[in-house]
Amino acid sequence: MSSKDPVESASKGVTEAILEWSEEKVKQLVRKFRDRKIAFVHDPETIEIAKEQRQTSEWELFQMYVEDQRLHILFQMGLTLRQLEKKEKERNDLRLRIIKKYGTEGLHIAQFIQNGFFPKYLGNLLVRTRKPDELKSEITDFFKNIEVTNSYIQKTDNVEKEAAAIVARVQSHSPRTYIISGSRSATNKCKQVKNIVMRRITGYTEELYRTEIKEVYFLNKVEK
Repeated sequence: MSSKDPVESASKGVTEAILEWSEEKVKQLVRKFRDRKIAFVHDPETIEIAKEQRQTSEWELFQMYVEDQRLHILFQMGLTLRQLEKKEKERNDLRLRIIKKYGTEGLHIAQFIQNGFFPKYLGNLLVRTRKPDELKSEITDFFKNIEVTNSYIQKTDNVEKEAAAIVARVQSHSPRTYIISGSRSATNKCKQVKNIVMRRITGYTEELYRTEIKEVYFLNKVEK
C-alpha cells in the first residue's frame, strides 16, 4: 500500500493544475471572453480589425470616462467602421450587423465615433466641466440619448424639416450639448440648419469645429 496521504496527494494535484494556468493562458481566456462580445461581427478579418482598436489612444481615452459595456462595444465598432472607410462592402456589412444587434440608435453612436467627433466633443466638454464624476455622467448620458443630442445632416435632408426637429428636441430635452454636423457636400446644409436652429432657441451658444471635409457645431447650454 502506498504510504502517501490521499488528501495531501489530491490537494497537491489541484495545486499543480492551478499552477499550470500560466499568465499567458489567463490572458488568452480573458481575450476569448472579450472577443465573444464582438462575435456578432461574424467576418474574421473585420473582427481582427475591431480587436486592434483596443490598442488605440482614442479607445483608452473613452474607457477612462465611460464604464457602460454596451457603449464600449459600439465605440469599438465606430473605430472599426472608420478603418473600413475604403472597403465599402465590409463597411456596409458591419453597419447592417450593428443595426441587427443594437438597432439604429447603436449605429448612430458608432457613426458618431466613426466620424471622429468624440475627441472634439470631449474637448468641448472639458472646458465646461470641472468635476470628474460630472464629466463621466455627462458623456454617458450624451451617448445613451444620442437620438436627442446629435444630428448628422446629409445632402438629401430637407433643411427646414431638420431644423424643426432639432428645435423640438432641444426645447423638450434641454441637453447640455447638442451637436449638428455634416460632411463634404452637406456642410452648407449643415450651416443652414444650425442658423435656423439658433434663431429659434434661447439659452445656447455655438462653437464651430471645421476640417476640410467636415463641419461640427456644438450648441452649448449657457450655464447659470
